Amino acid sequence: MVSEVLQLDNQEEKKITVELTSEELNKIQKLLELEEEKEKIEKQKEEEKKNYNFIQLYRDNMPELRWLMTKQPFASSLLFFILEHMDNRNALACSYSVFEDYFGKSRMTIYRAIKILEENGFIDVLKMGTSNVYVVNENLAWTDKNTSKKFAKYDGKILVSKKENKDYQYRNQFDRFKALREREGIK
Repeated sequence: MVSEVLQLDNQEEKKITVELTSEELNKIQKLLELEEEKEKIEKQKEEEKKNYNFIQLYRDNMPELRWLMTKQPFASSLLFFILEHMDNRNALACSYSVFEDYFGKSRMTIYRAIKILEENGFIDVLKMGTSNVYVVNENLAWTDKNTSKKFAKYDGKILVSKKENKDYQYRNQFDRFKALREREGIK
């Protein structure tokens, strides 16, 4: 036996008792299970649409990437390491020792490569105590919906000090890309 409670006029409750055979009860349970499975599949399809674990590169800045790969191979490797590990707001927070351990390079070599990336508009570097936050130029690569670009560089997962990064808001990565293009004659 199954009981059902109906809400009438938001105040009065009426109980209805229905007698079911075990076969009918099994059918209802099977329908409920099928409905749950259908909802689960729909949620899974929605998650798949979100396209996790991707990075899109923009064609407009492919010449700069080719320049970097040709002229500065280690800086290029470092950039791709950052791209590989950045979050969906184009940021990676880590210390130099992460790069030192991974690449087996000296602190100075890493410093020079980061400077090349920063000075040419590939990344920005924000200070976070003794670590840095490396923010990839969203006009070069992006890993979330385009509508989320307005949140690039500022996400709740990373806190940076305004005092340590005074000029960040005034820098323009695209201007540095433009300067690189003009300086190196990249077409």
